[in-house]
Amino acid sequence: SSGINAEYGGLKQRLVCLKVKSPVPMVTLEAIYRNDKVCGYVRRTAYGYSVGCNVAWGYVENPAGLTLDWIRSGTYKVECMGELYDAEMTLAAPFDPKNLRVKGDYSEDYFPLSDTTKQSAHL
Repeated sequence: SSGINAEYGGLKQRLVCLKVKSPVPMVTLEAIYRNDKVCGYVRRTAYGYSVGCNVAWGYVENPAGLTLDWIRSGTYKVECMGELYDAEMTLAAPFDPKNLRVKGDYSEDYFPLSDTTKQSAHL
């Protein structure tokens, strides 16, 4: 790479979005684990009704430098109220990452509804 990344040894942290399977509300500053080691902290969080789980934004860090492969290859968890919960990391928005809905395209289903709920919603 070139420019600032090469001159200063690459990126050390990156903002990621996590969909957290936690049954309890999150408040921020929860630890983010990658492959069972703390790699960052949650900065903002809210319940995502459109995706059916807590959504957290936080920075992950790697002193050796970050690459997209390093970020994507990890298994993530978030500590909430002393318990670890599985988290799905994404670099895109958790709902409508392709921006189709603002263009009037509703062809992709983003709602985490059960099959029964989906069937009754279409009746």
